[in-house]
Order: sequence, then C-alpha cells, then structure tokens
Amino acid sequence: MTEQPKTADLPEEAQQFLLGVYERAKARLETVIKRHGMRPGLSAAIAEERIAILDHEIRPVFPALEAAGTAVACAKGCGVCCTLTIDVTPDEAFALITYLDRNLPADTVAAIKARAVAADARGHGLEPLARHRLRIACPVQDPVTMACLGHAARPTPCHGYLSLDVKRCEAVHAGIGQDVPQPTAANMLTNVISHTRSYALEDGGAPRQSLELTAALLAAWAEPDAERRWLAGETVLAEAASYQAEN
Repeated sequence: MTEQPKTADLPEEAQQFLLGVYERAKARLETVIKRHGMRPGLSAAIAEERIAILDHEIRPVFPALEAAGTAVACAKGCGVCCTLTIDVTPDEAFALITYLDRNLPADTVAAIKARAVAADARGHGLEPLARHRLRIACPVQDPVTMACLGHAARPTPCHGYLSLDVKRCEAVHAGIGQDVPQPTAANMLTNVISHTRSYALEDGGAPRQSLELTAALLAAWAEPDAERRWLAGETVLAEAASYQAEN
C-alpha cells in the first residue's frame, strides 16, 4: 500500500473539501444514532449509513481516475486482497454478522463459521505480514466464486480498499511484490468517514476498540449480548484485539 499524505500537507482547497466530508458524515451518522439510540441493532444501521456515505463521496473519484488513464482495477469475484489482515471496530463486526445471519441460508452461515474457526486457528495473534504469507482467506469470501458474501455490510477497510493495478495485487499476494498503487483521494475519504464514525459512536459512550476481523466474528457469534454491552460502554471481544507489535 502506498504511503498517504497527511491532511495538513494538502492544499487548502483539499483540506476544506475533506472538512466538508467530515461535517456531512458527522451530521448523517449522528442522526442515525439519535434516531436509533445506543441499543442493539445500531451497528447494522450505522453500517448501512456508513456505506451509503462513502459510496456517495467516492463516486466522483472513479470518472476522474478513468479520465487520467488510471482506472480502478477492482472487480467482483477478484478477491486477491481477501488474505490481508483486516482490522475492524466492534460495530463493523456486529453489523456483518447481523447481515449474514439475516440474509444467508443457515447452512451458508454455518460454512462461514467453520471457515472462520479454521482461519483463526491458523492465524490468531500473528502479525499481519506473517498472516498474509499463510494466504489465510477471509471466511466471508465464497471459496468457489471468490465473491464477498457480506458485501452489503462489509467493513470500512474492505469498502475503501481500491487498486489501480490487479497484476501488482497478484504479485503482492504471491509474495513477490510490496506495493499496490491506490487512489489517494479514495483512501483519504475512507479515513475521514471511518474516523467520523468512530468519533460519533465514542461520543455516544461506546469505547474505541480495534479488532482482527476473523477473530471478532467468532467472538461476536459466541457472545450474543456483546453489542448491547459495548454500546453501554463496556470493552468487549477482548480476545479478538488487533495485533500490537512489542516495543
């Protein structure tokens, strides 16, 4: 992944644009929280709004990239990036399992859970590069079609990850590359909206946490009351905490 510039280093016009994105996202997300309240089901509602916000804000990026001759290379069924370590917030994990449980057949959900158990057994607690080298696929990815079975409720890192060169993605996946070119504008929009969502939930009393996706799904399925407790201010799913390098 290419290094992204800091907001403070951007031209004033770009900084003002990102401030506008923040303010629009903040207003929409706070409306969802006020309407729903800090109670179970909020995570799914936040996910739906978060995805709608980013889809709207990022839409102008695509024609600009095409006009510049650097079109986004991502396509349905690619799935090359689905062995990357994905760090999520609790609401993203809760929203994803809610979507899977509500929209997929029971046997499909059971298969996802089985893949999650196997993936977690191989990669739990590993640092991201070591985990990537094991080619551990996301359990939500269909192993036949390579499609994401939870696409409509996908976490922010999945939603905002865009590649400009699929061959570079394949090289990184094969362990012979180190960098995937990505559109800077898309990454910055994703970061703004992601942080805005976290701030809004934190203001409501939900503690900020970073979790590894596969472990978080398993932990959330095992603790049906976890969303309620987290929204009430309790730290949850501790066994799924993201990897932290030792100092």
